[in-house]
Amino acid sequence: MSFIINSLNVTSTTLELQGTLIGSLVSDRLRSYADSAASALNGSLDGPSVPSYVDALLFLENYKEWWLRLVRDDPVHVVVETVLLFTILVVIWRGNGSKKAKNFDSKLTSSEKEQLIKDWKSTSLTPPLTDQEKRIVLRNNEQVTTYTGTHIQTTASSSLLLNLSTFDFLCMSVSEDVKRASRETLQTYGCGSCGPRGFYGTIKPHLILEEEFAAVWGVNESIMYSDGASTSSSTVAAFAKRGDLLVIDQGIYEGLLTGVTLSRSNVKTFKHNDMDDLREVLEKIRREDKRLSRNVLEQRRFIVTEAIYRNYGSILPLDKLVALKDEFCFRLIVDESLSFGVLGPNGLGITDLYNLPNSIEITTVSLENALGSVGGMTIGDDEVVDHQRLSGAGYVFSASAPPFVSSASVASLGVIKKDGKEMIKKLKKNATTVVNIIKKIKQLSLTSSPDSPVIFCCLSSSASHESQNLTLQSIASECKSNGVLLVATGDHVTDHLLIHSPPPMLRLTVNVLHTESMLKKAGVVIQKACEKFC
Repeated sequence: MSFIINSLNVTSTTLELQGTLIGSLVSDRLRSYADSAASALNGSLDGPSVPSYVDALLFLENYKEWWLRLVRDDPVHVVVETVLLFTILVVIWRGNGSKKAKNFDSKLTSSEKEQLIKDWKSTSLTPPLTDQEKRIVLRNNEQVTTYTGTHIQTTASSSLLLNLSTFDFLCMSVSEDVKRASRETLQTYGCGSCGPRGFYGTIKPHLILEEEFAAVWGVNESIMYSDGASTSSSTVAAFAKRGDLLVIDQGIYEGLLTGVTLSRSNVKTFKHNDMDDLREVLEKIRREDKRLSRNVLEQRRFIVTEAIYRNYGSILPLDKLVALKDEFCFRLIVDESLSFGVLGPNGLGITDLYNLPNSIEITTVSLENALGSVGGMTIGDDEVVDHQRLSGAGYVFSASAPPFVSSASVASLGVIKKDGKEMIKKLKKNATTVVNIIKKIKQLSLTSSPDSPVIFCCLSSSASHESQNLTLQSIASECKSNGVLLVATGDHVTDHLLIHSPPPMLRLTVNVLHTESMLKKAGVVIQKACEKFC
């Protein structure tokens, strides 16, 4: 310690002497220049110029005194500043030198430039596709040319295909009321502002849709996102952060799973749609809280599920789930993208089906399924909605949706209010028809809920994952060749679901425009394809 103090004293004395010497030399030299300049100027200029030299001398004298005082009072400060100044000068000098060298090196002759261009080889900006990805790309490399609700035609098909692959359950995308509302709004507002909602991107149709959805749900507010995928992912990440707890179903689809990943929360999983397993997970968490003397109110906790699971077709047992979340002090985040417009006597989703209004704290809905539009909605109380206006990434940073898609959604809601009950009955009847057809095909086993318009079935025989996948792909291709379009899952979901991958299955969907004869014809085609490949 004494060594450091002595060193500082020596440094202080040295700097003081240097300051005195520098100040004296500068002052004497400038005083000499000032006297010479004053003598020369007195004969040719007016007097006001001479005092400026006196002011300069006074400034230098004051600077000299300030420097000596600083050296005496805080020598460490002077040393640090001197080192920093020297470093900056060195960096600037080296930067200028490297810039000159770079400019010198960049002077290539024409022949050298031509040789570099000749030797250059392009490289792919993306990694090469795997065999599985190549199958997906080649199989789906076609565009839709005609869509009638019940049938579809693509660039790879020579005739119309019975469409059992769409989520347009109520066929709103071909509704004349919806088309008319879209055209009128497009003529009034144009295509959109191309700005986010919080920055000149909010237009009147957006607000009308939010008011309509809030009224349907019986709350004060709702919030609209530009697309369905970002709705669920942004909503989960807006409320759950690092240190919070999410208990999620193993079977949630990619949008919700992306939100869970972005939240960086602590994650616990329970078996798909298994409320008994969920109870075991929650009880284990409670025991851990007790062991650690942890206050559950200091941590945000959510259970994340879907009303109709996109990759399974299962329907959530909401009554049991609500009982569990109340017992263990959790909140619910439920995605109703496939259930809204489909479940319940009024088509208002899972809460309508179980007659449990306001039992879900945060609900997300895609407008791209039953409503036949684009975008998504999140519904909750005022605090839930207001929080997302600053914390929902998809709301804050994405351009707002075109106004005409909001008007399309409002028109679809009007149709549901008017004819929803009859449409739901028709949809349920068609789903029952397909379920009964699948049950009669011995090569297939039904895995989805009987009341779901999204119907999944797997092979009855046990085989490897790859073998089942190839067989179901062959069945789907055979059905397409015979005029029926359905989906074989297995390839496209495996790599995206990091928690749990469902087995390969066939997926069929029904809508309100399908007739019984159409569905029975599809059943015959599926039966023959299964007999051919199983």
